Amino acid sequence: MLHYAPFGALPGLLLGETNMTELQAKVQSTLLAEHNQASVSAMLNAILEKPLTPMEAKQAKTYMEQVASQAADAEGAEVQLFQLMEMKNQHTTYVMRVALFSNNKAIGLDVMDAENGQFFVPENCPVVELQSATLN
Repeated sequence: MLHYAPFGALPGLLLGETNMTELQAKVQSTLLAEHNQASVSAMLNAILEKPLTPMEAKQAKTYMEQVASQAADAEGAEVQLFQLMEMKNQHTTYVMRVALFSNNKAIGLDVMDAENGQFFVPENCPVVELQSATLN
């Protein structure tokens, strides 16, 4: 099982909200929420199980943002934000770019090997549904 910790939000990429506090609150309540840890970890596992293509960082970012927009359109949604997430297990650390959709789904995009800085683009980008926070 992979355990992850937030790597940092990408400022200015949350549509309609520019306040960093609002951005962090959105990330904390969705991608980083305890009840979504298994789904987010499954995204990374699904990406790592398929062939990956090395790509230069800027090129990977541009390409993956296009993939996210197309996937959101196919879901009848919009991309709300892009988030970098540090994903760790006992042997390796990766940084995964994730896009959060307006329909409470997320897509895992490119992955960077944190040890050498190499970006990798997956053949297929998994979309997962995130659970809403529950009230006790």
